[in-house]
Amino acid sequence: MSPKNLVLVAAAVAVMAMGVYLFIQVRSTPAQAEVSVAQPSATRTSPAPDRSAPSPTPLPPSQGGAPTPRPEGRPISVGNSTVEPQAMAGPSDDQRANPKLDSMMELANKAYDSQDFDQATAIAGKVLSKDPTNVRMLRIMVSANCIGGDSALAQQYYEKLPPKSTDRDQMKLRCDRYQVTLKD
Repeated sequence: MSPKNLVLVAAAVAVMAMGVYLFIQVRSTPAQAEVSVAQPSATRTSPAPDRSAPSPTPLPPSQGGAPTPRPEGRPISVGNSTVEPQAMAGPSDDQRANPKLDSMMELANKAYDSQDFDQATAIAGKVLSKDPTNVRMLRIMVSANCIGGDSALAQQYYEKLPPKSTDRDQMKLRCDRYQVTLKD
């Protein structure tokens, strides 16, 4: 074996060993959320509370507990900006987490990804019966019907996507690949 081949084999083994090492390190280290130190935003929403953990015992106001209630309608200062009270309200009823709906959407995505379009459209249809404006499921319905060649059904769901959205643009491009032309 020539020296050049020996060097190439040694380099390949080293790269393979580093790849295995990195793979093991990534799998053993949990991902950590990145926190931005940017200016506070008035539209930022807080994450859903962890319902499995017991709620902390509130401290009296003198020890840093709950703040004194503000009169209704007065703006509240947050950092360098002012936030109206209605902007700080919690998520509305239609925005709260729904684990069953989330798992159904995940199943529809998995079926679509494994190219089981009949199953994907069946599950997406169930989700859309409960949430007819769910963009994620509308995209599955449009795309799966374009792939299946049902341009009328694809057009029907395409029209339910938000107007002038990138979702519509992306669906048009995807359906064009399957010779299905969607109209605005």
